[in-house]
Amino acid sequence: MNNFLKRYMVIIVLVLTLALGQAISYFANPSAWQQYTNSLGTVLSMVAFWGPIVAIIAGIFVWVVMRLLGFESLEAIHQESVEQNNPAPAIIFVGTLIASVLFLMLVIKP
Repeated sequence: MNNFLKRYMVIIVLVLTLALGQAISYFANPSAWQQYTNSLGTVLSMVAFWGPIVAIIAGIFVWVVMRLLGFESLEAIHQESVEQNNPAPAIIFVGTLIASVLFLMLVIKP
């Protein structure tokens, strides 16, 4: 199989898995499934509202930490991590990102 066919097979399997999961959920408890789909709009609007705010604040946290460590850009982090074979900046970058999102999950309670 070529790459094109493999890619579409993965997409088809994922869509079928989603459909099968929804069907099992519906037949297991139709009233709960309908209740969830009725509240889905509220959940999506909360994600649309809080998502950009969390992304901006997390980005600011990461930017501040990287500046404090002396990195001026993502290219400097890449150069230090890849070309100089030092994984510490990349680990700190990802760790700060995860920590800021976890912090915001505690602070922001919709």
